[in-house]
Amino acid sequence: MIARENLFHDRGRLAMSVAGVALSVTLVIILLGVYYGMTTLGTNYIVHTDADLWVGQEGIHDLWHTYSLIPRGLSDEIKSVDGVKGVHELIGRAVQIEVPNTGARKTVYIVGFDPASGIGGPWDIVKGTRELQRGEAVVDQVFFTRNNLKLGQTLKIGDKELKIVGVSKGTFAVVYPYIFVTTEDAAEIFGTTQYVNYYLVQLFGDRPADEVISDITERLAERGVAVEILTKERFIQNHKDVINESFNSILFPLVFIGFIIGAAVIGLTLYTMTMEKMREYAILKAIGAQNSFLRRIVFEQAAIITMLGFIAGIGLSLLATALVPRFAPEFFVEMNPTTVGVTFAAVLLMGLTAPLIPIRRLNRVDPVVVFNA
Repeated sequence: MIARENLFHDRGRLAMSVAGVALSVTLVIILLGVYYGMTTLGTNYIVHTDADLWVGQEGIHDLWHTYSLIPRGLSDEIKSVDGVKGVHELIGRAVQIEVPNTGARKTVYIVGFDPASGIGGPWDIVKGTRELQRGEAVVDQVFFTRNNLKLGQTLKIGDKELKIVGVSKGTFAVVYPYIFVTTEDAAEIFGTTQYVNYYLVQLFGDRPADEVISDITERLAERGVAVEILTKERFIQNHKDVINESFNSILFPLVFIGFIIGAAVIGLTLYTMTMEKMREYAILKAIGAQNSFLRRIVFEQAAIITMLGFIAGIGLSLLATALVPRFAPEFFVEMNPTTVGVTFAAVLLMGLTAPLIPIRRLNRVDPVVVFNA
């Protein structure tokens, strides 16, 4: 009761304190949401590609930083291994492309796949078709929107022209938009008619993946081809590792700053209230109140500010996640139970640490000041 009266006595200051905590909560959630969003975007392609194993050149780690080049024509050799259901060629890497309308050059990730199987191609078409023919392309939605493109327009990569026939969703991988073409067009663009970048392998039966990997590796080694074979889970984890190494050093200090701001706002509010009510606290002590009772009042105040700030922060975060993609479609803020849970834990920590300074001052209150006044 005393805690609520102290807080709601000055509603303007309470509102400012709650707003400060809410902004801190929003900052933490958005930053964590950006991290999880980048992780989702960065692994989306591999997650949605129906391949259990990725066969690449020895030493491969991820699609973005390691270059894989292995001979074409090994599909039958790989498919003959016990436990292999299907093998599909994939040609893909980053390249500069000329944007229609502006003539600007942008870096995109070209993926060449077999439209007949669809393995390695786009999985969510929002405009046009996924039925690709030679000389056609399906482009990423972010790239399509950012560059004011239209279906039927032509992209140029060197001397190669590609007609836009479809738009795919979820194919913007952190920094690269994916553009899908046929395997033959990709081979022509990169001048790699004798090579592919990866073989996508589908498994069947109960044979362990490790045994299949070992057999494929030995079989291709006999042909003089050294390969690295990664499971889907390992390949996804490699991309997560790249994102962690690239962005954690930036994101997590900002999350820590958000936490400090929130704790400071709560602490300053409680300290000011405690100093203003020092005479009342002294009276309570004079009539027999224990320090534990006074500490409970401060913690109750901190709990009210913290919870109101957290609820308001969740509301602001939901609003931000809905509005940000409209202005910056390449940003994907992912609010999931983990981001909310981690933020709630951080807010609880704020609420527990912020009252420490005012409580220390409260413990030193001398009831005699009441009678000396």
